[in-house]
Amino acid sequence: MTSRPVFVNQALSARLEATEAAQIEALAREVATRVPARRAAVAAIAGGRAAFVAPHARLSRAVGLGLSGPVEARDVEALEDFYASRGTAARILVSPFAHRSLLARLGERGFRLDSLDTVLVRHLAPAVEAHAPEPAAHSGVVVRRAAREEASAWVAASLSAFATPDEPPSDRADIFEAGFHVPGAAYFLASSIAGPVAGVGAVYVHERVALLFAGGTLAAHRGRGVQRALIDARLPYARDAGCDLAYSVAEAGSTSQRNLERAGLVAIYSQAMLIKSFA
Repeated sequence: MTSRPVFVNQALSARLEATEAAQIEALAREVATRVPARRAAVAAIAGGRAAFVAPHARLSRAVGLGLSGPVEARDVEALEDFYASRGTAARILVSPFAHRSLLARLGERGFRLDSLDTVLVRHLAPAVEAHAPEPAAHSGVVVRRAAREEASAWVAASLSAFATPDEPPSDRADIFEAGFHVPGAAYFLASSIAGPVAGVGAVYVHERVALLFAGGTLAAHRGRGVQRALIDARLPYARDAGCDLAYSVAEAGSTSQRNLERAGLVAIYSQAMLIKSFA
């Protein structure tokens, strides 16, 4: 038997985008409180949120704009001013279900397409779980929720797992540690039995929607089912937290996308990142 199909429409996209908007807003507020030198801030624009936590960081982005109606030129101007005044490029995530005026206004103001990532979704209603994919065998991988006092260890492992020339430098660890204080967020550590940390993951819950994010495996442990184990641990956590929907965003065609699909998530659309630099 197959699980409940995912019908993709504007209402579904609005739920997902609202969850990510709530997450970046909550993170920016925690950073502003706990690391005031970062001058983190958030602004409500065109039905979405624009967040700033550090210059030139992918977490400094806007999301959810244009899903509640048309976008005016003044809205995009406000978006530009928000980021330009903080010395960083304007980044905005755009849903294909946003009002068509959003892309028109962004194009008029010189925004360019930077990337396309895949959004994947799975229903978590109890009736669905009876026919959902069975959890994979994880070859001795143990997943547990990280305690708040383990924030620095989780962040260090995450930075190692995502270490590439395009990822945030380690001097932004304080931003990620602030995320441990975000209401609705939970962080997870994976390891071999009695072994070192092998991978990390997190989930953010907002209005019965769970966003699975920050799933990463340290290089020495790849190919051993660590990421799948982290997914399989976070899905029941989300269901037990009252969510009826879980989703994640992955690079198109990546190992992460394949692992999410094996865990029952379905690719539903591409989310575009558009950027405008002011230098």
